[in-house]
Amino acid sequence: MLTSHPTAEDFNGFLSTATGQGAAARNALVLRHLLADCDTCREQLSAMGWDGRRLDRLLYLPGAEPLERQQVSYDYSAAFAKAERAYEALLDEVRPAEQAVEKMWADLDSRTQEEQVRLVGSERRFQHPEMIRLLVERSHGLRYSDPAKMLHVADLARLASEAATPAVAGNELRLADLRTHSWRQYGNALRISGRITEAEEALTKAQKHCKEGTGDPPLRAWLLEQMASLRIFQRRFEEAIEISDQAGQIYRDLGETHSLASTMVQKAIASLYSGEPENAVRILNRAIPLIDNEEDPHLLLAACHNLVRCYIDLERPEQALSLYSEAREIYQEFQDALIFLRAAWQEGQLLRDLGHLRAAETALVRARKGFMERSLAYEVAVVSLDLAAVYIKLGEAESVRQTVAETVPIFRALRVDRDALASLLQLQQVATQGQQALELIRFLSSRLEKLPSRQAGK
Repeated sequence: MLTSHPTAEDFNGFLSTATGQGAAARNALVLRHLLADCDTCREQLSAMGWDGRRLDRLLYLPGAEPLERQQVSYDYSAAFAKAERAYEALLDEVRPAEQAVEKMWADLDSRTQEEQVRLVGSERRFQHPEMIRLLVERSHGLRYSDPAKMLHVADLARLASEAATPAVAGNELRLADLRTHSWRQYGNALRISGRITEAEEALTKAQKHCKEGTGDPPLRAWLLEQMASLRIFQRRFEEAIEISDQAGQIYRDLGETHSLASTMVQKAIASLYSGEPENAVRILNRAIPLIDNEEDPHLLLAACHNLVRCYIDLERPEQALSLYSEAREIYQEFQDALIFLRAAWQEGQLLRDLGHLRAAETALVRARKGFMERSLAYEVAVVSLDLAAVYIKLGEAESVRQTVAETVPIFRALRVDRDALASLLQLQQVATQGQQALELIRFLSSRLEKLPSRQAGK
């Protein structure tokens, strides 16, 4: 029989921090009572505000059904040994980097890409955890401005983590966490670059490392978020929503409200692209108040941008324009070229739907030119169709034909099917037949959305 039950103070300490004087003894006491499904401790947690569902998540393994209350003796030694290893791994000290990581980055960034690859794989200083984390952060920061460099820097982080040793990382478990972090970023960069098969392989590798690591909840949640983004990209929307919910539950249990909002935005995007804009609106309106703009202004922008898209899809352009006008200041806070281009694209769509056709033409031409300069073929194709729709409404058949002629090579580069390419060529023939031409554009837009090269996610 268990005696000396944990107090409310013990539970608060256990749930909020694993460190501090006497923490090891306290945590062992708490864990033994929880694993034994102690009635007294369950009542104590319930009195502290833990409802039944939350208690079950704490007391039982994920995916396991609660066992009937029985007088059964369990051997928890293996579980405690694993928990102790993870706990000790987190406390192991890591030797400081040989020099400031910013200085190392400046040195690395001044080299050719070939030299960079050689250095991160051969020189110990570039394999330090602080340096690898900096490379991941640098890569993430390039996602809106330079996807190609984002992928290269993520690859450097991956190579450095694979070359790192347990001694450099602190121990085997922390090395596995480090590799999870770098492979996760590498997989996300591959996704953004449209290399879907490789992205799937990289994220699968990250999952393997994650299972071998300390079990750090935020790291697992970050990985789940990247998997959800990939599933959106693959048009596997139900899976994306399920995975986003899993990540969100981790953040909810950790009390990470802003990160929870991130998973809600992701879930809304999956709902939007699956043809449920009304559900996406409801999710986004719940998520936006939870976003910490100072911590991640890009997330607020993504939420607002997709909410505008929802209202466009719901054929409520006045509401979309009102929200877009309010969010314009958010767009202006950023210097990322791709954000400005996407804003111009969205503005052109709104102006088109509101009947301001010349202004819509100006915005869409600007967006199309910018996407062409960055070799973003999918975006060029979709904006070209939006622009063709404007010319149809203006009754400018020759402009429609010219836009289509310029778009044909883009469609071929995207490897669209024969039916879609034939429909695009047919658009030239029916440029003067407004309704039929607009129906063709809607058909073509739906076919483009199903391409694996489409950009989706946050």
